[in-house]
Amino acid sequence: MSSGELRLGNPDRAPRISVALGAAIFALGALAAIYFAWPAYRALLPLQIEGGGIWQAYHADALRAGLPLYSFDVFVTNNYPPLSFYLLNALSSLTGVDVLYVGRVLCLAATLATGFGVWACVRSLGGSALGAAVAAAWWVATAAKWYSVWVGRDDPHLVALAVMTGCLAYILRHPRSDRALVAVAIMAVAGFYKHSLFAIPLVSLLWLTMHDRRRGMLAVVVGLGTVAIGLALCGTLYGAVFFHCMLMPRVYHLGRGLGHLGLVQFIAPAVIIALIWAAYRRRVTGARFAVLFIVTALVIYLVQSAGEGVADNAIFELTVAAALGLGLAFGDLAAIPAARSFGPKRSQLLVVCILIARFLLSQYVTPYLLLFSPALRAELNERIAIMEAETARIAAMPGLVVCDYQMPCRSAGKPMLFDQFAVTERVNTGQMTAHEVGEIAAARGIRFEQIDRRVDVSDLR
Repeated sequence: MSSGELRLGNPDRAPRISVALGAAIFALGALAAIYFAWPAYRALLPLQIEGGGIWQAYHADALRAGLPLYSFDVFVTNNYPPLSFYLLNALSSLTGVDVLYVGRVLCLAATLATGFGVWACVRSLGGSALGAAVAAAWWVATAAKWYSVWVGRDDPHLVALAVMTGCLAYILRHPRSDRALVAVAIMAVAGFYKHSLFAIPLVSLLWLTMHDRRRGMLAVVVGLGTVAIGLALCGTLYGAVFFHCMLMPRVYHLGRGLGHLGLVQFIAPAVIIALIWAAYRRRVTGARFAVLFIVTALVIYLVQSAGEGVADNAIFELTVAAALGLGLAFGDLAAIPAARSFGPKRSQLLVVCILIARFLLSQYVTPYLLLFSPALRAELNERIAIMEAETARIAAMPGLVVCDYQMPCRSAGKPMLFDQFAVTERVNTGQMTAHEVGEIAAARGIRFEQIDRRVDVSDLR
Protein backbone atom coordinates (compact mmCIF):
# COMPACT_ATOMS: atom_id res chain seq x y z
CA MET A 1 0.00 0.00 0.00
CA SER A 2 1.54 3.32 -1.03
CA SER A 3 1.86 6.26 1.33
CA GLY A 4 -0.81 8.09 -0.65
CA GLU A 5 -3.41 5.47 0.20
CA LEU A 6 -5.63 5.55 3.24
CA ARG A 7 -7.62 2.89 5.01
CA LEU A 8 -11.15 3.40 6.19
CA GLY A 9 -11.54 4.06 9.83
CA ASN A 10 -14.32 2.50 11.87
CA PRO A 11 -16.54 5.49 12.65
CA ASP A 12 -19.51 3.44 13.81
CA ARG A 13 -17.86 0.60 15.72
CA ALA A 14 -20.71 1.02 18.26
CA PRO A 15 -23.19 2.98 16.16
CA ARG A 16 -26.25 4.64 17.56
CA ILE A 17 -28.96 3.42 15.27
CA SER A 18 -32.22 5.33 15.12
CA VAL A 19 -35.47 3.47 15.46
CA ALA A 20 -36.27 4.14 11.81
CA LEU A 21 -32.89 2.90 10.57
CA GLY A 22 -33.07 -0.16 12.82
CA ALA A 23 -36.53 -0.96 11.47
CA ALA A 24 -35.35 -0.55 7.88
CA ILE A 25 -32.33 -2.81 8.39
CA PHE A 26 -34.56 -5.35 10.12
CA ALA A 27 -36.91 -5.21 7.11
CA LEU A 28 -33.99 -5.85 4.75
CA GLY A 29 -32.92 -8.84 6.82
CA ALA A 30 -36.50 -10.10 6.93
CA LEU A 31 -36.72 -9.89 3.14
CA ALA A 32 -33.48 -11.84 2.86
CA ALA A 33 -34.96 -14.54 5.12
CA ILE A 34 -38.25 -14.63 3.20
CA TYR A 35 -36.53 -14.86 -0.17
CA PHE A 36 -34.11 -17.53 1.03
CA ALA A 37 -36.91 -19.58 2.62
CA TRP A 38 -38.51 -20.29 -0.75
CA PRO A 39 -35.50 -21.96 -2.48
CA ALA A 40 -34.69 -23.72 0.81
CA TYR A 41 -38.19 -25.20 0.94
CA ARG A 42 -38.24 -25.95 -2.78
CA ALA A 43 -34.87 -27.73 -2.65
CA LEU A 44 -36.38 -30.57 -0.60
CA LEU A 45 -39.27 -31.18 -2.99
CA PRO A 46 -39.08 -34.06 -5.51
CA LEU A 47 -39.40 -31.61 -8.40
CA GLN A 48 -37.00 -30.40 -11.05
CA ILE A 49 -35.33 -26.98 -10.71
CA GLU A 50 -34.35 -26.30 -14.30
CA GLY A 51 -32.24 -28.90 -16.05
CA GLY A 52 -28.73 -28.30 -14.79
CA GLY A 53 -29.19 -29.97 -11.43
CA ILE A 54 -30.38 -33.23 -12.94
CA TRP A 55 -27.48 -33.13 -15.39
CA GLN A 56 -25.08 -32.76 -12.45
CA ALA A 57 -26.72 -35.65 -10.60
CA TYR A 58 -26.57 -37.88 -13.68
CA HIS A 59 -22.81 -37.45 -13.97
CA ALA A 60 -22.38 -38.10 -10.25
CA ASP A 61 -24.44 -41.28 -10.76
CA ALA A 62 -22.12 -42.34 -13.57
CA LEU A 63 -19.06 -41.84 -11.41
CA ARG A 64 -20.58 -43.90 -8.58
CA ALA A 65 -21.47 -46.67 -11.03
CA GLY A 66 -17.86 -46.88 -12.21
CA LEU A 67 -18.58 -45.30 -15.57
CA PRO A 68 -16.21 -42.69 -17.04
CA LEU A 69 -16.88 -39.06 -16.13
CA TYR A 70 -15.74 -37.93 -19.56
CA SER A 71 -16.29 -39.51 -22.96
CA PHE A 72 -16.16 -38.79 -26.67
CA ASP A 73 -19.88 -39.56 -27.01
CA VAL A 74 -21.38 -36.96 -29.38
CA PHE A 75 -24.65 -37.00 -27.44
CA VAL A 76 -23.35 -36.57 -23.87
CA THR A 77 -20.57 -34.17 -22.86
CA ASN A 78 -19.44 -33.38 -19.33
CA ASN A 79 -17.79 -29.97 -19.58
CA TYR A 80 -17.46 -29.48 -15.79
CA PRO A 81 -14.26 -30.20 -13.83
CA PRO A 82 -14.32 -33.30 -11.62
CA LEU A 83 -14.19 -32.22 -7.95
CA SER A 84 -17.89 -31.54 -7.46
CA PHE A 85 -18.86 -35.05 -8.57
CA TYR A 86 -16.46 -36.65 -6.12
CA LEU A 87 -17.65 -34.48 -3.23
CA LEU A 88 -21.32 -35.15 -4.01
CA ASN A 89 -20.72 -38.90 -4.01
CA ALA A 90 -18.65 -38.78 -0.83
CA LEU A 91 -21.33 -36.84 1.05
CA SER A 92 -24.06 -39.03 -0.40
CA SER A 93 -22.25 -42.14 0.82
CA LEU A 94 -21.84 -40.64 4.29
CA THR A 95 -25.45 -39.49 4.63
CA GLY A 96 -27.37 -41.95 2.50
CA VAL A 97 -29.00 -38.99 0.74
CA ASP A 98 -29.41 -38.87 -3.04
CA VAL A 99 -26.66 -36.79 -4.69
CA LEU A 100 -29.33 -34.49 -6.14
CA TYR A 101 -30.44 -33.34 -2.71
CA VAL A 102 -26.89 -33.29 -1.35
CA GLY A 103 -26.03 -30.84 -4.12
CA ARG A 104 -29.06 -28.71 -3.36
CA VAL A 105 -28.26 -28.45 0.35
CA LEU A 106 -24.63 -27.63 -0.44
CA CYS A 107 -25.81 -24.84 -2.70
CA LEU A 108 -28.04 -23.42 0.02
CA ALA A 109 -25.19 -23.49 2.52
CA ALA A 110 -22.87 -21.87 -0.02
CA THR A 111 -25.30 -18.98 -0.54
CA LEU A 112 -25.17 -18.17 3.19
CA ALA A 113 -21.42 -18.78 3.32
CA THR A 114 -20.89 -16.29 0.51
CA GLY A 115 -22.89 -13.76 2.53
CA PHE A 116 -20.51 -14.32 5.43
CA GLY A 117 -17.58 -13.98 3.02
CA VAL A 118 -18.96 -10.62 1.85
CA TRP A 119 -19.21 -9.51 5.50
CA ALA A 120 -15.60 -10.58 6.08
CA CYS A 121 -14.38 -8.77 2.94
CA VAL A 122 -16.00 -5.50 4.03
CA ARG A 123 -14.49 -5.79 7.51
CA SER A 124 -11.09 -6.72 6.08
CA LEU A 125 -11.04 -3.45 4.15
CA GLY A 126 -11.95 -1.40 7.21
CA GLY A 127 -15.68 -1.15 6.60
CA SER A 128 -18.04 -0.80 9.53
CA ALA A 129 -19.79 -3.74 11.16
CA LEU A 130 -23.15 -2.24 10.24
CA GLY A 131 -22.13 -1.79 6.60
CA ALA A 132 -20.83 -5.36 6.49
CA ALA A 133 -24.12 -6.67 7.87
CA VAL A 134 -26.15 -4.68 5.34
CA ALA A 135 -23.92 -5.98 2.53
CA ALA A 136 -24.29 -9.59 3.64
CA ALA A 137 -28.09 -9.31 3.97
CA TRP A 138 -28.32 -7.63 0.57
CA TRP A 139 -26.24 -10.39 -1.04
CA VAL A 140 -28.46 -13.18 0.35
CA ALA A 141 -31.63 -11.33 -0.59
CA THR A 142 -30.32 -10.58 -4.09
CA ALA A 143 -29.20 -14.13 -4.83
CA ALA A 144 -32.38 -15.70 -3.47
CA LYS A 145 -34.72 -13.15 -5.06
CA TRP A 146 -33.33 -12.41 -8.50
CA TYR A 147 -31.33 -15.58 -9.20
CA SER A 148 -33.49 -18.03 -7.26
CA VAL A 149 -33.17 -20.88 -9.77
CA TRP A 150 -29.49 -21.11 -8.79
CA VAL A 151 -30.06 -21.11 -5.03
CA GLY A 152 -30.89 -24.55 -3.72
CA ARG A 153 -30.11 -26.21 -7.04
CA ASP A 154 -27.62 -29.04 -7.53
CA ASP A 155 -24.95 -26.92 -9.18
CA PRO A 156 -21.30 -26.29 -8.20
CA HIS A 157 -21.13 -22.59 -9.03
CA LEU A 158 -22.20 -21.13 -5.68
CA VAL A 159 -20.06 -23.60 -3.73
CA ALA A 160 -16.93 -22.52 -5.61
CA LEU A 161 -17.98 -18.89 -5.22
CA ALA A 162 -18.26 -19.28 -1.44
CA VAL A 163 -14.76 -20.75 -1.23
CA MET A 164 -13.27 -18.02 -3.38
CA THR A 165 -15.05 -15.23 -1.48
CA GLY A 166 -13.69 -16.58 1.79
CA CYS A 167 -10.19 -16.71 0.34
CA LEU A 168 -10.58 -13.16 -0.93
CA ALA A 169 -11.51 -11.97 2.57
CA TYR A 170 -8.30 -13.49 3.95
CA ILE A 171 -6.17 -11.95 1.21
CA LEU A 172 -7.70 -8.52 1.83
CA ARG A 173 -6.96 -8.75 5.55
CA HIS A 174 -3.45 -10.22 5.18
CA PRO A 175 -2.10 -9.15 1.77
CA ARG A 176 1.52 -9.43 2.91
CA SER A 177 1.16 -12.78 4.66
CA ASP A 178 2.59 -15.98 3.20
CA ARG A 179 -0.80 -17.51 3.94
CA ALA A 180 -2.26 -15.28 1.27
CA LEU A 181 -0.41 -17.51 -1.18
CA VAL A 182 -2.20 -20.50 0.33
CA ALA A 183 -5.50 -18.69 -0.25
CA VAL A 184 -4.53 -18.22 -3.90
CA ALA A 185 -3.79 -21.95 -4.20
CA ILE A 186 -7.17 -22.80 -2.64
CA MET A 187 -8.87 -20.52 -5.17
CA ALA A 188 -7.13 -22.42 -7.95
CA VAL A 189 -8.31 -25.73 -6.50
CA ALA A 190 -11.86 -24.32 -6.31
CA GLY A 191 -11.56 -23.76 -10.05
CA PHE A 192 -11.59 -27.55 -10.41
CA TYR A 193 -14.94 -27.53 -8.62
CA LYS A 194 -16.36 -24.91 -11.02
CA HIS A 195 -14.16 -23.45 -13.70
CA SER A 196 -15.96 -20.28 -14.80
CA LEU A 197 -15.05 -18.00 -11.88
CA PHE A 198 -12.34 -15.56 -12.97
CA ALA A 199 -12.99 -12.13 -11.46
CA ILE A 200 -12.17 -12.98 -7.84
CA PRO A 201 -8.88 -14.79 -8.61
CA LEU A 202 -7.85 -12.03 -11.02
CA VAL A 203 -8.50 -9.13 -8.64
CA SER A 204 -6.81 -11.07 -5.85
CA LEU A 205 -3.63 -11.41 -7.90
CA LEU A 206 -3.80 -7.76 -8.97
CA TRP A 207 -4.29 -6.63 -5.39
CA LEU A 208 -1.39 -8.67 -4.08
CA THR A 209 0.81 -7.30 -6.86
CA MET A 210 -0.23 -3.71 -6.08
CA HIS A 211 0.81 -4.20 -2.44
CA ASP A 212 4.05 -6.05 -3.14
CA ARG A 213 5.15 -6.72 -6.70
CA ARG A 214 7.45 -9.57 -5.75
CA ARG A 215 4.78 -11.30 -3.64
CA GLY A 216 2.21 -10.66 -6.34
CA MET A 217 4.34 -12.35 -8.96
CA LEU A 218 4.89 -15.24 -6.58
CA ALA A 219 1.12 -15.47 -6.13
CA VAL A 220 0.71 -15.67 -9.92
CA VAL A 221 3.24 -18.50 -10.02
CA VAL A 222 1.46 -20.31 -7.17
CA GLY A 223 -1.96 -19.89 -8.80
CA LEU A 224 -0.89 -20.90 -12.29
CA GLY A 225 1.26 -23.69 -10.89
CA THR A 226 -1.69 -25.11 -8.96
CA VAL A 227 -3.83 -24.97 -12.10
CA ALA A 228 -1.07 -26.65 -14.13
CA ILE A 229 -0.74 -29.44 -11.55
CA GLY A 230 -4.50 -29.90 -11.53
CA LEU A 231 -4.68 -30.10 -15.31
CA ALA A 232 -1.79 -32.57 -15.37
CA LEU A 233 -3.58 -34.76 -12.82
CA CYS A 234 -6.79 -34.61 -14.84
CA GLY A 235 -4.88 -35.50 -18.00
CA THR A 236 -3.29 -38.45 -16.21
CA LEU A 237 -6.54 -39.68 -14.69
CA TYR A 238 -8.89 -39.15 -17.63
CA GLY A 239 -6.68 -38.78 -20.68
CA ALA A 240 -7.23 -36.56 -23.70
CA VAL A 241 -11.00 -36.96 -23.40
CA PHE A 242 -10.97 -34.58 -20.40
CA PHE A 243 -9.66 -31.72 -22.53
CA HIS A 244 -11.97 -32.69 -25.38
CA CYS A 245 -14.97 -32.30 -23.08
CA MET A 246 -13.78 -29.14 -21.35
CA LEU A 247 -13.26 -27.51 -24.74
CA MET A 248 -16.76 -28.40 -25.91
CA PRO A 249 -17.78 -26.24 -28.91
CA ARG A 250 -19.97 -23.26 -28.11
CA VAL A 251 -21.51 -20.48 -30.17
CA TYR A 252 -20.61 -16.91 -29.16
CA HIS A 253 -22.54 -13.73 -29.98
CA LEU A 254 -21.34 -10.26 -29.02
CA GLY A 255 -24.94 -9.07 -28.98
CA ARG A 256 -25.84 -11.77 -26.47
CA GLY A 257 -23.26 -10.45 -24.02
CA LEU A 258 -24.48 -6.87 -24.41
CA GLY A 259 -28.06 -8.09 -24.01
CA HIS A 260 -27.19 -9.48 -20.60
CA LEU A 261 -26.53 -5.94 -19.40
CA GLY A 262 -30.21 -5.93 -18.57
CA LEU A 263 -29.59 -8.20 -15.59
CA VAL A 264 -27.47 -5.49 -14.00
CA GLN A 265 -30.70 -3.61 -13.23
CA PHE A 266 -31.26 -5.90 -10.24
CA ILE A 267 -28.00 -4.87 -8.58
CA ALA A 268 -27.80 -1.35 -10.00
CA PRO A 269 -28.65 0.49 -6.74
CA ALA A 270 -25.73 -1.15 -4.92
CA VAL A 271 -23.34 -0.59 -7.84
CA ILE A 272 -24.29 3.08 -8.18
CA ILE A 273 -23.98 3.77 -4.44
CA ALA A 274 -20.60 2.03 -4.33
CA LEU A 275 -19.19 3.91 -7.32
CA ILE A 276 -20.43 7.32 -6.15
CA TRP A 277 -18.84 6.74 -2.75
CA ALA A 278 -15.61 5.47 -4.32
CA ALA A 279 -15.36 8.61 -6.47
CA TYR A 280 -15.14 10.71 -3.30
CA ARG A 281 -12.88 8.24 -1.49
CA ARG A 282 -10.55 7.44 -4.36
CA ARG A 283 -7.43 7.67 -2.15
CA VAL A 284 -8.84 5.08 0.23
CA THR A 285 -7.68 1.49 -0.15
CA GLY A 286 -11.17 0.01 0.10
CA ALA A 287 -12.59 2.36 -2.52
CA ARG A 288 -9.83 1.49 -4.97
CA PHE A 289 -10.41 -2.19 -4.47
CA ALA A 290 -14.20 -1.84 -4.85
CA VAL A 291 -13.80 -0.06 -8.21
CA LEU A 292 -11.21 -2.58 -9.39
CA PHE A 293 -13.46 -5.48 -8.42
CA ILE A 294 -16.66 -4.05 -9.92
CA VAL A 295 -15.05 -3.10 -13.23
CA THR A 296 -13.20 -6.40 -13.58
CA ALA A 297 -16.28 -8.46 -12.71
CA LEU A 298 -18.46 -6.45 -15.11
CA VAL A 299 -16.07 -6.97 -18.04
CA ILE A 300 -15.74 -10.69 -17.34
CA TYR A 301 -19.52 -11.01 -16.97
CA LEU A 302 -20.13 -9.41 -20.38
CA VAL A 303 -17.46 -11.55 -22.06
CA GLN A 304 -18.79 -14.78 -20.56
CA SER A 305 -22.38 -13.85 -21.39
CA ALA A 306 -21.50 -13.86 -25.09
CA GLY A 307 -21.41 -17.67 -24.96
CA GLU A 308 -24.52 -19.74 -25.54
CA GLY A 309 -25.70 -21.52 -22.42
CA VAL A 310 -24.22 -18.97 -20.02
CA ALA A 311 -26.95 -17.91 -17.62
CA ASP A 312 -27.59 -15.70 -14.60
CA ASN A 313 -24.85 -17.37 -12.57
CA ALA A 314 -22.26 -15.46 -14.59
CA ILE A 315 -23.26 -12.31 -12.70
CA PHE A 316 -22.56 -13.71 -9.24
CA GLU A 317 -19.02 -12.34 -8.97
CA LEU A 318 -20.26 -8.90 -10.01
CA THR A 319 -22.97 -9.19 -7.36
CA VAL A 320 -20.34 -9.99 -4.71
CA ALA A 321 -18.35 -6.96 -5.87
CA ALA A 322 -21.45 -4.76 -5.65
CA ALA A 323 -22.21 -6.06 -2.15
CA LEU A 324 -18.64 -5.36 -1.02
CA GLY A 325 -18.76 -1.81 -2.41
CA LEU A 326 -22.17 -1.23 -0.86
CA GLY A 327 -20.95 -2.36 2.55
CA LEU A 328 -17.91 -0.10 2.45
CA ALA A 329 -19.97 2.89 1.34
CA PHE A 330 -22.75 2.35 3.88
CA GLY A 331 -20.58 3.06 6.91
CA ASP A 332 -18.91 6.05 5.27
CA LEU A 333 -21.73 7.89 3.47
CA ALA A 334 -20.51 11.15 4.99
CA ALA A 335 -17.77 11.09 2.34
CA ILE A 336 -20.46 12.03 -0.20
CA PRO A 337 -21.22 15.78 0.09
CA ALA A 338 -24.94 15.39 -0.62
CA ALA A 339 -25.22 12.66 2.01
CA ARG A 340 -23.26 14.76 4.48
CA SER A 341 -25.64 17.66 3.95
CA PHE A 342 -28.68 15.42 4.25
CA GLY A 343 -27.25 13.77 7.35
CA PRO A 344 -25.28 10.47 7.43
CA LYS A 345 -27.89 8.57 9.45
CA ARG A 346 -30.77 9.78 7.33
CA SER A 347 -28.71 8.93 4.26
CA GLN A 348 -28.22 5.39 5.56
CA LEU A 349 -31.96 5.11 6.06
CA LEU A 350 -32.53 6.34 2.51
CA VAL A 351 -30.04 3.80 1.11
CA VAL A 352 -31.73 0.90 2.88
CA CYS A 353 -35.14 2.10 1.68
CA ILE A 354 -33.85 2.23 -1.90
CA LEU A 355 -32.51 -1.32 -1.62
CA ILE A 356 -35.82 -2.55 -0.21
CA ALA A 357 -37.84 -0.71 -2.86
CA ARG A 358 -35.88 -2.43 -5.64
CA PHE A 359 -36.70 -5.82 -4.14
CA LEU A 360 -40.39 -4.99 -3.82
CA LEU A 361 -40.69 -3.67 -7.38
CA SER A 362 -40.99 -7.13 -8.87
CA GLN A 363 -43.59 -9.48 -10.24
CA TYR A 364 -41.96 -12.45 -8.49
CA VAL A 365 -44.31 -13.13 -5.57
CA THR A 366 -43.87 -16.83 -4.74
CA PRO A 367 -41.63 -16.24 -1.67
CA TYR A 368 -44.35 -14.12 -0.06
CA LEU A 369 -46.95 -16.81 -0.67
CA LEU A 370 -45.00 -19.65 0.89
CA LEU A 371 -46.27 -19.16 4.45
CA PHE A 372 -49.72 -17.79 3.73
CA SER A 373 -51.06 -19.28 0.51
CA PRO A 374 -52.89 -22.64 0.63
CA ALA A 375 -53.16 -22.32 -3.16
CA LEU A 376 -49.37 -22.45 -3.53
CA ARG A 377 -49.09 -25.54 -1.34
CA ALA A 378 -51.93 -27.17 -3.27
CA GLU A 379 -50.18 -26.42 -6.56
CA LEU A 380 -46.92 -27.88 -5.30
CA ASN A 381 -48.72 -31.04 -4.17
CA GLU A 382 -50.32 -31.28 -7.60
CA ARG A 383 -46.93 -30.94 -9.28
CA ILE A 384 -45.48 -33.65 -7.06
CA ALA A 385 -48.34 -35.93 -8.08
CA ILE A 386 -47.63 -35.14 -11.74
CA MET A 387 -43.95 -35.95 -11.20
CA GLU A 388 -44.86 -39.30 -9.65
CA ALA A 389 -47.24 -40.09 -12.53
CA GLU A 390 -44.69 -39.12 -15.17
CA THR A 391 -41.98 -41.16 -13.43
CA ALA A 392 -44.24 -44.21 -13.35
CA ARG A 393 -45.11 -43.72 -17.03
CA ILE A 394 -41.45 -43.52 -18.06
CA ALA A 395 -40.49 -46.47 -15.85
CA ALA A 396 -43.09 -48.61 -17.65
CA MET A 397 -41.54 -47.86 -21.04
CA PRO A 398 -39.06 -50.50 -22.26
CA GLY A 399 -35.74 -49.57 -23.78
CA LEU A 400 -33.90 -46.28 -23.94
CA VAL A 401 -35.90 -43.15 -23.20
CA VAL A 402 -34.88 -39.48 -23.21
CA CYS A 403 -37.10 -36.99 -21.39
CA ASP A 404 -37.22 -33.31 -22.31
CA TYR A 405 -37.53 -32.65 -18.56
CA GLN A 406 -34.92 -35.01 -17.17
CA MET A 407 -35.98 -35.70 -13.60
CA PRO A 408 -38.72 -38.27 -14.39
CA CYS A 409 -36.21 -40.22 -16.50
CA ARG A 410 -33.61 -40.21 -13.73
CA SER A 411 -36.21 -41.11 -11.10
CA ALA A 412 -37.37 -43.96 -13.33
CA GLY A 413 -33.82 -45.32 -13.54
CA LYS A 414 -33.24 -44.36 -17.17
CA PRO A 415 -29.61 -43.47 -18.01
CA MET A 416 -28.55 -40.13 -19.42
CA LEU A 417 -28.35 -40.61 -23.17
CA PHE A 418 -28.80 -37.17 -24.67
CA ASP A 419 -27.46 -33.78 -23.56
CA GLN A 420 -29.68 -31.30 -25.38
CA PHE A 421 -27.33 -28.35 -24.92
CA ALA A 422 -24.20 -30.21 -26.04
CA VAL A 423 -25.94 -31.61 -29.12
CA THR A 424 -27.42 -28.22 -30.02
CA GLU A 425 -24.00 -26.57 -29.81
CA ARG A 426 -22.45 -29.26 -32.00
CA VAL A 427 -25.13 -28.67 -34.59
CA ASN A 428 -24.86 -24.87 -34.39
CA THR A 429 -21.05 -24.98 -34.72
CA GLY A 430 -21.23 -27.29 -37.73
CA GLN A 431 -19.77 -30.40 -36.13
CA MET A 432 -22.97 -32.32 -36.79
CA THR A 433 -26.19 -31.87 -38.71
CA ALA A 434 -29.69 -32.29 -37.37
CA HIS A 435 -30.11 -35.18 -39.82
CA GLU A 436 -27.06 -36.95 -38.37
CA VAL A 437 -28.45 -36.47 -34.86
CA GLY A 438 -31.67 -38.17 -35.91
CA GLU A 439 -29.84 -41.04 -37.60
CA ILE A 440 -27.62 -41.72 -34.57
CA ALA A 441 -30.59 -41.57 -32.19
CA ALA A 442 -32.53 -43.99 -34.37
CA ALA A 443 -29.58 -46.38 -34.65
CA ARG A 444 -29.25 -46.42 -30.86
CA GLY A 445 -32.96 -47.03 -30.40
CA ILE A 446 -33.51 -43.86 -28.40
CA ARG A 447 -37.08 -42.81 -27.79
CA PHE A 448 -37.79 -39.14 -27.02
CA GLU A 449 -40.65 -38.39 -24.65
CA GLN A 450 -42.30 -35.11 -23.79
CA ILE A 451 -42.92 -34.57 -20.10
CA ASP A 452 -45.52 -32.37 -18.45
CA ARG A 453 -43.66 -29.11 -17.88
CA ARG A 454 -45.18 -28.77 -14.42
CA VAL A 455 -42.60 -31.23 -13.09
CA ASP A 456 -40.20 -28.27 -13.23
CA VAL A 457 -40.79 -25.76 -10.44
CA SER A 458 -38.39 -23.06 -11.65
CA ASP A 459 -41.25 -21.07 -13.16
CA LEU A 460 -42.48 -20.28 -9.62
CA ARG A 461 -40.34 -17.32 -8.52
